[in-house]
Amino acid sequence: MKHARHTAAAAAVAAALAAAPLGAQEVTTLRIGNWLPMHHLIMAGIIEPWAEAIEEETDGSLQFEIMSSALGPPPAQFDLLLDRAFDVGYGVSGHNPGRFTMTQVMDLPFMSPDPWAGSAAAWQTYERFGDSYGEHEGAHVVGLFTHSTPNINMADGRIETLDDLEGRTIRVGGNVTGRIMSALGASPVQLPPTEAQTAMSRGVADGITFPSESIDFFGITPVIESITRIPGGLYTDTFWVAFNEDSWNELTDEQQAAVEKHSGMAIALLAGWAWTNGDQLGEERLRAEGVEFITLPEEEVEEARERLSPLEEEWLAQAEEAGFDGERILAYARAMVEHYSADKVVNVPQ
Repeated sequence: MKHARHTAAAAAVAAALAAAPLGAQEVTTLRIGNWLPMHHLIMAGIIEPWAEAIEEETDGSLQFEIMSSALGPPPAQFDLLLDRAFDVGYGVSGHNPGRFTMTQVMDLPFMSPDPWAGSAAAWQTYERFGDSYGEHEGAHVVGLFTHSTPNINMADGRIETLDDLEGRTIRVGGNVTGRIMSALGASPVQLPPTEAQTAMSRGVADGITFPSESIDFFGITPVIESITRIPGGLYTDTFWVAFNEDSWNELTDEQQAAVEKHSGMAIALLAGWAWTNGDQLGEERLRAEGVEFITLPEEEVEEARERLSPLEEEWLAQAEEAGFDGERILAYARAMVEHYSADKVVNVPQ
């Protein structure tokens, strides 16, 4: 009987210990800084699914609280992260010109033909070379991604050749895109996307560079008459996702492993899905409005590549000045784009 009592007691203790971690585990909650509406595809299609996957992976020991209002404008997000205004943040590298130059290799003209290849190549290139850049000190980068390929969306006129851009005013979002438009013959005007529809309605701008998803999201569809696609991807922006370094270091080894499992290429995968789906929806609505889609001819694309080559030469000079082998980095990034391109043809008999 004594043995039976000891066995029963041991079983009870074992059962209690087995149940204890689930009911009494310590929960870490981290704040994610946010500057976009929750229904934007970056939030609904990338950040939220990423956070939820990590919460599930850790059985709830790591939780995320997404902030509902911005603590500062988009260009301030990285500094807010360094100041630990929040634990995790995301942002656009190009919002801080000159700060993330090496990381922005995918921002060069014709580097990102689609969001799958661009996002994957951005991360793979950073994972191989990024530790030496020193561009994100004070933060622990867990993901990079790019948006989908932009089009030239016109409220007035059609762009069938580069000559058609001469004298046209095109709304751009930043200085690099402005330089691209200038090199192609247009007159860039920098405006917030929320002002684009009004600007085109009033003739302040003839068109705008944007992916189809963004045209729909910002309510610009009603003023668009024609859209010109640029095969190969005229430009893109590189986004970062990162932890404050101290916030990262305070996580347990198991929590860090869970984050890494669902970051990196997993974030690139989410970005590829999000922008592909967003563009499909945007194009459906544009076509329903009778918008005409035009593809820039190959000879015009080659002319655009030639005109925009100085931007690549400038980037290579900046890399050399910083002590990096820019040619090697650029070649690797292009190899990754080719490796992960969504345009590959498979299952074709040889």
